Amino acid sequence: MDEQGIVLNKDIFEILSSDTRIKILKSLNSRKKTNSELAKELSLESSTIHHHLKQLDESGLIKSLDTGNRWVYYELTPNGIALMNPDGNTKFSVILSSLITYTTAFAALYTYYTIPRLQAKPLFPHMAEDPFLLLGIVGVVAILLQTAIIARVYLKK
Repeated sequence: MDEQGIVLNKDIFEILSSDTRIKILKSLNSRKKTNSELAKELSLESSTIHHHLKQLDESGLIKSLDTGNRWVYYELTPNGIALMNPDGNTKFSVILSSLITYTTAFAALYTYYTIPRLQAKPLFPHMAEDPFLLLGIVGVVAILLQTAIIARVYLKK
């Protein structure tokens, strides 16, 4: 696989035209599984799953792992992973931006609660008497928004 990702050609589209094969790929995206595990999970006959696994294996999207015992496990290949997770760097980016946002927001809240209250003019006199209230509001809103973004990214399945 090149650094640009998977190349989708006619054969890959034919493989992906089956709902069952899509379900198998989604299931294998979480962990490696056996034919019988997939058959039970998808409520299909083992022979049907075996037929689809053979086609996916020939296409290079999954590979079989012979562990030396009775069971043959199937897992996604790098091409299969690239197909199922096209934006693999998203989670890393969300974690990094979350760390920066939380640090900044907590610093704003810490500053809001620890700064000495001088006789400064409020930024918006009609809103509140505290000139630093806006700083506290920004900190709380930043924490809430970043938490919503994290929940959306990680709970999306």
